[in-house]
Amino acid sequence: MHANRVESPLLLGWLVFVTLRHMSKPTLEAVSKVLVVNQHNELLVLTIGEYKHRPDRSFKPDLPGGMVDPGETERDAVVRELREETGIVLSPERLDLVYAKTEFFSKENKSVSKFLYLVFLAETPEVLLSWEHAAYRWIPLSDLASSVTFRPFYDEAIQYCFSTGLLYA
Repeated sequence: MHANRVESPLLLGWLVFVTLRHMSKPTLEAVSKVLVVNQHNELLVLTIGEYKHRPDRSFKPDLPGGMVDPGETERDAVVRELREETGIVLSPERLDLVYAKTEFFSKENKSVSKFLYLVFLAETPEVLLSWEHAAYRWIPLSDLASSVTFRPFYDEAIQYCFSTGLLYA
C-alpha cells in the first residue's frame, strides 16, 4: 500500500462528503437594527424578554430591529421590525445607514450581514412593546457608554457613530 493512496471505498466516501460539505454554499442571513434618538438626545434601548432558545440573551439590552425576510430590503425590514417591536411607525426614507458588517461563522457555515440605521426624532413617541421585549428606556447618549453594554457588533457600531460625529453626547 502506498502512503498517498486511499484503499477503502468507505474512507474515500467520507473524504468526498467532508470536502463537499466544506464547499457547500453557506446560509446567508441579514439583520437590521436602528438607533432611535429622541429630541432630548436619548437612545431607545429595549430589554429582551425571556429567550428560551438563547438564555444567555435573556433580559439583555437590545435595539429595535431583527431578521431581514426573503425579498425584503434591509431598510424595509428595520421599519417593519421597529413597528412590530415598539409601535413606532417611520417611513424608510427617514433612516440613514450608518454601519454595516458581514461575518462568517464556519461552524454553522453561515454568513451574517448586520446593518445599523440611525434616525433622529423631533419628539419622544409612545412605545408599545411586543412580546419579544420585557422593558424599554430612553438613555441619554452622554450616559450610554457607562450604563449599557450591547452585543459586540452594536457596541462597535455605536462607538463608530460617536467617533465620526454621527452621534454626540
